[in-house]
Amino acid sequence: MDLIKYDKPAKRWREALPVGNGLTGIMVYGSLKKERLCFNDGTLWSGYPKDYNSDESLKNLDRVRELIFEGKNAEADALCEEKLIGFYSEAFMPLGEVTLSFGGLNRDKYSRSLNLAEAVHTVESAGCKAELFSSYPDRVSVYRITSLKPFSVTVKAKSKLHHNTCTERNNLFLLGNAPDYATPNYLRNDLHPIKYNEKKGMAFCLQTQIETNGKICGSDNGIKVENARELTLYFVTATGFNGFDKMPETSRDAVMQKCKEAMAQVEKDYDKLKLRHTADYKELYDNQNVSFDCDKDVNADVLLQSVKNGADEKALSELMYNYGKYMIISGSRKGGQPLNLQGIWNNSVRPPWSSNYTVNINTEMNYWGASRAGLSECIEPLIEMVYEALTNGEKTAKINYGCRGFACNHNVDLWRKTPPVRKSANYMFSPLCGVWLSNEIYTHYKNGFLSEYEDKVKKIVTASARFAADFLVMHDGKYVICPSVSPENVFTLNGKKCKLDYGSAYDMGLVRQAFQNAVRISDDEELLKDIKEKTPLLYPFKNGDNGICEWHKPYETPEKGHRHFSPLYAFYPGNIIGFYKDAEQTEWVKKLFFYRIDNSTQYIGWSAAWAICLSARLREKETVQKVIRSMLSHSVFNNLFSVHPPFYFQIDGNLGFVAGINEMLITEENGTVELIPAIPDNYGKSGEVKNMTVNGAKISFKWENSLVTEIRSDKPVTVLNRHLSGTADLGDNITLKESV
Repeated sequence: MDLIKYDKPAKRWREALPVGNGLTGIMVYGSLKKERLCFNDGTLWSGYPKDYNSDESLKNLDRVRELIFEGKNAEADALCEEKLIGFYSEAFMPLGEVTLSFGGLNRDKYSRSLNLAEAVHTVESAGCKAELFSSYPDRVSVYRITSLKPFSVTVKAKSKLHHNTCTERNNLFLLGNAPDYATPNYLRNDLHPIKYNEKKGMAFCLQTQIETNGKICGSDNGIKVENARELTLYFVTATGFNGFDKMPETSRDAVMQKCKEAMAQVEKDYDKLKLRHTADYKELYDNQNVSFDCDKDVNADVLLQSVKNGADEKALSELMYNYGKYMIISGSRKGGQPLNLQGIWNNSVRPPWSSNYTVNINTEMNYWGASRAGLSECIEPLIEMVYEALTNGEKTAKINYGCRGFACNHNVDLWRKTPPVRKSANYMFSPLCGVWLSNEIYTHYKNGFLSEYEDKVKKIVTASARFAADFLVMHDGKYVICPSVSPENVFTLNGKKCKLDYGSAYDMGLVRQAFQNAVRISDDEELLKDIKEKTPLLYPFKNGDNGICEWHKPYETPEKGHRHFSPLYAFYPGNIIGFYKDAEQTEWVKKLFFYRIDNSTQYIGWSAAWAICLSARLREKETVQKVIRSMLSHSVFNNLFSVHPPFYFQIDGNLGFVAGINEMLITEENGTVELIPAIPDNYGKSGEVKNMTVNGAKISFKWENSLVTEIRSDKPVTVLNRHLSGTADLGDNITLKESV
């Protein structure tokens, strides 16, 4: 299923549909009365480069460790929150909105749709048709409407930021500046949360150029077109962003000139632009395909409601999977910025959690499914972000923690911030987030088609492993991470809620994965020697009453169904604990996983997506279906955006869903591939996967009645002989194996 459609325009932002080219994002309401096009530019953020590193952190680090080892964890928390701190990240900004106020259009038999296979948004009625797409090859967004009868339209633009508008002939310009600082939305007591006082906020511009067979009438605040049957609008955006480590351009005139130069490069031929756009997009989208053999011609809101009412969810799952692929391609392209908490679509000056790069899970989850879905090319922005963050992260490692290598805490922004933020230590203090980012990048590199980035990947993996090796401390004969967190969770000790401990399963899993990756790619002999000496002495995973120990030993946790599955990192998305190789530890993982989901009362999109991934790797097919149905029933808006309570959009749920379906269909351990390891019975009736990427091989297969009937691969692969029909048709590159 490749079509998201409705029979009514959107009334609010979270009912609109997203369009983008990896650089510019647009939310489209789809109205033939007053169309609203809400624009984002991936480089439009508040602020400018700032240094929040602090040697006060290093001066107090050993004392925090001493307090933890003495069992005075609450005191360690307090000292950490006073001395081991930085400041908050900057925020991703909404650029502005173009409105098209129509007169004379026939709106009978209305429909709007988003074609996921071609990345074209369409609005149709009995009397007219409007299309919108955003082209990556031509760096332009285009809206065209044609009508059987003459119509009029007034085109205006505005922004929630400081701005002005002006016109030049058939061009409308929206000009403005981002704030110097935007306080995170969760800080409620700031009387002046949006600050422009320093006048250092970057400038931005949105240029709209109009072509029509009607009459154009300009004014300072908009352009009116009369007696038209055709109207084409060309949009380009520009900002004053000069690089993560440079002050932005603040002159609106200078950025306006950038827009004019970009617009002048655009060939104003709608059909040619659309052809190049669809060819470029489909080259990525068609790389890989998943089909559950269901194609329902039904509106998306109707399909969603049917699942909530108990209908089969396969069709919606297929649509959500393709939607996730669409979002990755539309939001993350070479030369652009990586997908933040809302991808490239945000309408708030104080967006949820600043719409930043939250790298204690969410940013990584955005890309979990990308390379397996044939979208390795879309990972370049993530690689570039981490490579840039490495520059700042080396300073943080040295100044804040006295270590070599690359440290990064849980909030990164356009300026590649790596020190901590403030407030609670259970999220503020998380210096191994750089290790997680590095591990994520190496996973995609290993999966294939990123060889051109080998030097950067090697440097990133080496730097993060250096930090992990240096940040370890010896305690009772074992190397541990201390202070150590389990992101955003707390435990009870001596009647107090505590946040910091040592040797958490999360941190130790990150270290083990970083060491394993470095051994495979790094050529730093000193580091490799250090890894060889320390690996046997790393604090081991342990078992507790509720499964794998979240911290160094079992503690009581007030929130039994906590949304983070961080203690299970080594199992998924890591591959330190193998389902077959480490059967005992897998049972520990399984026990804690079910303890969490059985006690969960929240419907959080990204947490549900992670639960799909984990249950699939655990080969728990009934749980896979249960979590999918719960997510689709409770954690999806009508435009199929993933929900974070109370009513926020977070793209990680959409993109984590892609990874969950991937894991349900194909998994790999120690080079051996297992097909449909956790496919629910209703999905197992019949289906097909084309070109799922695993370790550089493109694997295609079909199944019926939960048995694989055909397998093809473009390169030699070893497949576990499970879930295969006795008469399965195996290609020349397929070798069967009886066990892992």
